[in-house]
Amino acid sequence: MRTTRLAALAGLLLLVPTALAAQSPAEPGYPPQPDLSAARSVCEEKGGTVQWRRAIFGTNLDQAAWTDLGRTVELCRWQAEDGSRIYVDTITLALRTPTLAAVAYLQQVPMAEYDPSRGNPATAYCADLGGSASFGDGASGGGWVDTTDPDDPVIAMCVFPDGSMLDEWGLAYHSDGTIRGVDLEPLFVYQPGGDLPGIFSAPAG
Repeated sequence: MRTTRLAALAGLLLLVPTALAAQSPAEPGYPPQPDLSAARSVCEEKGGTVQWRRAIFGTNLDQAAWTDLGRTVELCRWQAEDGSRIYVDTITLALRTPTLAAVAYLQQVPMAEYDPSRGNPATAYCADLGGSASFGDGASGGGWVDTTDPDDPVIAMCVFPDGSMLDEWGLAYHSDGTIRGVDLEPLFVYQPGGDLPGIFSAPAG
């Protein structure tokens, strides 16, 4: 009896890869690889400026004490006449498919009631959406750095588990319809044309 059960289980396990393969998109070359060159062009065509930024820990300390974390990202930046700015990674901007950052922005999930014990409300909102903008314990600071940017040498990006990112304040302000920099909704190449994927729910409180 035990031998029969083990044989049946082994047979089921052999079927798993076949089942998963059958559920994958059938297009040749799947999954598609991001084209950074094309993404840069989309940013510029939509009036943005391409920036490269590095992940740095310790930005609240003297620059000599900063720790370069070895990660560089390419962002698209817009600045409005009122001086406000917004940043999104160029791949999220250019993809025809959704990213978590794009859906979070488009869905405009309401923020939870402000709780001073949670610190920066934009960072807390990012965490409620399943992202993170924190570097370590937060006391030493950290962020995405471009020392040539006179307005925002260090910015805080809400980074989602799929690697997509959008600056935390732009995301937080947009939750109630306030636009910083530019409204990204018509600029995303991804246009759902209907209901958004049901990824996010409103935070409690």
